[in-house]
Amino acid sequence: MNIQLLTPKSILYNKNSNKNYGDSAYINPKICGLQTDTVSFSGRINTMKQASNKLYDAFCDGYEARIPGYKVLVTRFRDSLAAVGKELEEFGVVFDGEYCTEERMIKNTGSFISKLKREGGAPSDRVRGTLYLENLYNLSIFSEHILPALERRGYKLASIPVKRSGKKVLSSKPDFDVRLSNVPEEAKKALPEALRNAASFQEQSSGYCDIQLRLIDTLTNSKEKTPIELLIVAGKNTAHAKSDESHYVYDIVRALKKNLHIAQIPNPHINSPAQRIQNNIEIIRQQLNNYISRPLFANAKNLDIYHDDFQLPVELSENTCRALTGLVEGMRQKTKFHYNAKLSEIKKDDQVVEMIIKSSPEFKERGDDIIYANDIREKRRQLIKEINQDKREDLELIDCVMKRLEETIEKYGVKK
Repeated sequence: MNIQLLTPKSILYNKNSNKNYGDSAYINPKICGLQTDTVSFSGRINTMKQASNKLYDAFCDGYEARIPGYKVLVTRFRDSLAAVGKELEEFGVVFDGEYCTEERMIKNTGSFISKLKREGGAPSDRVRGTLYLENLYNLSIFSEHILPALERRGYKLASIPVKRSGKKVLSSKPDFDVRLSNVPEEAKKALPEALRNAASFQEQSSGYCDIQLRLIDTLTNSKEKTPIELLIVAGKNTAHAKSDESHYVYDIVRALKKNLHIAQIPNPHINSPAQRIQNNIEIIRQQLNNYISRPLFANAKNLDIYHDDFQLPVELSENTCRALTGLVEGMRQKTKFHYNAKLSEIKKDDQVVEMIIKSSPEFKERGDDIIYANDIREKRRQLIKEINQDKREDLELIDCVMKRLEETIEKYGVKK
């Protein structure tokens, strides 16, 4: 049994993540998370509201108050994209009104708050639209036709925000990327130099590829210029593959990697519960990526770009389904072991609590080197509360991941 103890060597202070102790980094309570009664990875959650009701409601209410304004942006943007599609039909540009619904184009409250928590700042994809372009690799269509058509309708490229001196300001770099691999040099030259330098020219590891950019609607009367994200993909098959992949694969992996407290522990000890859980997450990611994401996008590319009906199987074998379920169930057991060990250590060892107190900035600033019995009792009470909360949140998240995984298995698992 390998239980990592809380040693002074591993006690660090980080102003962004509060206190780290041992291999269990304390993360501020989530203000939004997985719903326990559904398989939604966002939305209002009862346990979260009990823990931080006022803060959560303040964020939700603030975002929901802006949704009417976003609906105005979406209405105009949909009309603009429809007009662009009609104008540029001869170049293979298509706007799919059935796909670009208002519901899909506006990020819902739960998704917004969840991303806000993960990124530490307001996400830029609150409003999103999609265009189809069969020949994505012909970048001259984008630079010579699509972008000018959007500019004529009052849209300009947004700049990437960066933080300077703790404040978010706009850089001179355009918010633009070409997520395509093996783009010929001649094709790259069709882009203006500024856009060429901004592009990564690398598709996602899942095989998903697109041209993505953010726009500012210069004709809106709003003082706040909300960036509007535009994704340009090869066609409807790619768009629908992206929706399926997001629900059945990406949400699962993102929840485990970004929302699970134990997954945030840096450099966990070998064979510790934290390391084994992080290994499990990587195996789950690889399996879902190999058997669902990559064939999904390869099939979509065949249909949208090459007009080839050949389709790879998108399925999980019986053994793979059993393995994935076992990996998530194993995470549940290791999570309990990890937090129970932490609780036992904090409850029994005054020296560990003393070291945590001494490492805190409050202790260093108070000018008193004496640690009183009351200090230890108060810090122990606080740590026990934090550990129990992280444990509860992690177990709830794992339960919801299991439900979503069951959906994935139901859709893609090989039936007997």
